[in-house]
Amino acid sequence: MTQAWYQVASLLYGYLAAGIILAIVLLGARKMLSDRNLWRRVRRALPQAVGTLSVLSAGNRRLSAGTELPVPSEGTLGSAHSCDVCIPYKGVHMRSAFFWLERDELHMVALHRDGFMADDVPVEPGDEAVLRDGAVLRVGELKLALRMNRRGAPDREVDVGPYVTPARRTKAQQGHGDGIGAPGRGEIRREKKLLKQQKKHKAR
Repeated sequence: MTQAWYQVASLLYGYLAAGIILAIVLLGARKMLSDRNLWRRVRRALPQAVGTLSVLSAGNRRLSAGTELPVPSEGTLGSAHSCDVCIPYKGVHMRSAFFWLERDELHMVALHRDGFMADDVPVEPGDEAVLRDGAVLRVGELKLALRMNRRGAPDREVDVGPYVTPARRTKAQQGHGDGIGAPGRGEIRREKKLLKQQKKHKAR
């Protein structure tokens, strides 16, 4: 009698464990589908890119000439994966610039002491470059051409090329910097860890 009871109990526990595992799998699948649907709704609500940065100079295998990088209406530009415009190139600083759209023009301030070039005009910390369609941006040794999306009626004729003015401090501070914009230690550690993981994945 005791042995039969143990057999029944073990059978019941087996069914119970299988039921719990099945419930966990079903809940996980439901959560995954819910997150997927949420991401689709969020992606539809996200603002579209205001333009693209096209790579002119030869970069590397991850960033060959002709590669187009979408540019949102506001964000940071650099080699860090957390940047809104990520440029995976060794000659580009983790956070090189902060940009925002204003009156169909892309305003950009330097977040690193090395600055950048806009149509051969040096832009240093404390400067604000105003880029129009066709402007050539040089970050490190990499050249990028700005292509702005057409929005509404074409603007009246303006002088070609960017112009540089003293940077507005409130906008520069949105890029987490006051003209230097060096990344924090935590961000550097995260980037190094991510690079190590990518190297291990490639080695496999």
